[in-house]
Amino acid sequence: MTKKLLCLLKATLVLSVFSLCLVNCGGKDEPDPGPNGGGNTTEIKVTLPSSVDVVKGEDCKIEGENTLQTSDLVYLIEGGTITSCAVTEADAAHFAFRLPADFKGGNYRFDVKRGDRRVQFGTITINMVERKIEILPGTTIYGVVESAEGPIAGVVVSDGVETVQTDDNGVYQLKSEKESGYVFISVPGGYECALDGVFPDHYRTLVSAKDVPENQSFTLKKVDQSNYKVLFLGDMHLADRAKGGTASNMDNTQFKGVAKDINNYVQSNGGSKIYAITLGDMTWDLYWYVRNFDLSDYKEFFNEQVKGLPVYHTIGNHDNDMNAIGQFKAKNPFAVTIAPPYYSFNIGDVHYVVLDNIDCSKYVGGGDSNRDNQVAGKIYSPQFSWLAKDLSYVDKSTPVIITMHVPVYSDSKPGEFSARTYSPEVLAAVEGYNVHFVTGHTHRNYNALPGNKGVGNVYEHNVGAICSDWWWSGAVTPGCLMAPDGTPAGYAVWDITGKDFKYTYKCAGKDENFQFRSYDLNEISFSSSDVEGLNSTMAAIFAAKIADYTGQKKNEVLLNVWNYNTRWTITVTTADGKALDVRHVSAYDPLHIAANVLKRWKGSPTSEPIGSTTKDHHFFKVTAPDADTDLIITVKDEFGRTYTENMQRPKAFGTDAYKIEIK
Repeated sequence: MTKKLLCLLKATLVLSVFSLCLVNCGGKDEPDPGPNGGGNTTEIKVTLPSSVDVVKGEDCKIEGENTLQTSDLVYLIEGGTITSCAVTEADAAHFAFRLPADFKGGNYRFDVKRGDRRVQFGTITINMVERKIEILPGTTIYGVVESAEGPIAGVVVSDGVETVQTDDNGVYQLKSEKESGYVFISVPGGYECALDGVFPDHYRTLVSAKDVPENQSFTLKKVDQSNYKVLFLGDMHLADRAKGGTASNMDNTQFKGVAKDINNYVQSNGGSKIYAITLGDMTWDLYWYVRNFDLSDYKEFFNEQVKGLPVYHTIGNHDNDMNAIGQFKAKNPFAVTIAPPYYSFNIGDVHYVVLDNIDCSKYVGGGDSNRDNQVAGKIYSPQFSWLAKDLSYVDKSTPVIITMHVPVYSDSKPGEFSARTYSPEVLAAVEGYNVHFVTGHTHRNYNALPGNKGVGNVYEHNVGAICSDWWWSGAVTPGCLMAPDGTPAGYAVWDITGKDFKYTYKCAGKDENFQFRSYDLNEISFSSSDVEGLNSTMAAIFAAKIADYTGQKKNEVLLNVWNYNTRWTITVTTADGKALDVRHVSAYDPLHIAANVLKRWKGSPTSEPIGSTTKDHHFFKVTAPDADTDLIITVKDEFGRTYTENMQRPKAFGTDAYKIEIK
């Protein structure tokens, strides 16, 4: 655990009775007496709870054994600021003190001043509330959810195990064991919560012992969410690797360009409400330690770069602490710094669920090797019981969008999919709901739809990574940052109106009409001599990648339609209108081979470099009549949006011809 993460952890406060003594130190400089006071001349007894609710405009009243006097003063200390409060009531069973009119609630050190001496008693959290809540037996977390218009009824509140709703007065009371260490609200449709930069304030870490009731209230803002956009941001793997001299154009540097594109998109759509959800692996746990770039650094950096929209977060396998022992400690840095590992919220008429399918229960510590004990894809307990409670509040006519890091399905060949080992359990948990899964992890783009071979009655959208191939192609070939399947760096964009939505993939540096690339295979030629010195195993792998690009003049054209699904149509005609046969194929993207593999494999003769080109299934081939025939390529998505290229052939191939600059 880094020092920065440790500083974020909040200590548990317990209900205690302090019996402390003033000390005759001489002078009137009010020295800090330290945590135990000192001396034995005058005994003061105060029952100090860990937290107390104070109605705005009223005195703070504390019940319990007491020897304070109305001539004493209470000092509330936060940082270097001391707030002096007069004691207004005092007897053997209680005392009260007056707070300034502009007093802000928070966590304060509590001192008592009598005469010219001062004694430190401990720490107290003071919650400034509009009204007192009569706490029911067994309640350990309670509060009010409200907006400027008044209390909000029916808001779902949870600690990740128990789930309740606010009453007509916006009040919730939760009988929690506080095992998770936090409480969150499922932000209701038509409302937004406050932001810490772009991070929503939809949850709170708990501060009191598990049997001590504590107030955790939320204030929301009412907004119109009848129409809005959601950006889904795939794996980022921000680690500040350039700090160690790996490359001057590595992760954080290139991310600034993608962030600029996101900001440009938000600004150019200023009339729309826009939200974002990450899909996990925002960081890289190895580099929490190797580069001292952890989740707190990520949050600070992300807030510096991305502006103007709330960004919810999904945990990925690399967002768990690789040095931890057990599930709780592996996820605690994320829970303290970013968000609960799993939770829900609503935007407009759509219910969103964020799940954590990275099981770290077998973590035993030991650094990078600890990840061998990780089960990526498994939804660990108690998520299914929580999910059942959460969905019980959701009408089955309501669309449900579920994000998690590891996909539900694997794509095996064009149009065919298979459920992963742990997928049947999550599919059973959402049966009967209209569900779209949005996932990351693979650094590729693919879409599984109901009716596709191997797919149940759900949708899955696996979104290409922001970092593409772990930032490598953009580092070695500037302007050609793309994933191993050839998908350019970018993010998914969903347009949502009521319960209806359209989705697409936006490439950074291009508008939303850029949906495919075409390659004139007559102009592409790779050979084994392009990467010399490979051992026999690596030479065979490289030969498979370039098999279709060894200089044969077959008049073939290859299309990479990265966000394709089986409801899209692709037509190719010659300039005089002759339709050509379009074949759905699996292929290695030749531009990624040129931008990444040819440059990076030269320095790695015995192993395949990370992010090497993969064979994927969103490719199409046509055979032109000859080498010079121009083609008209038309790609139409399921929503009727049409994307066209008038391809002039021969079409030159090269990284300069295809590069993208973000302006």
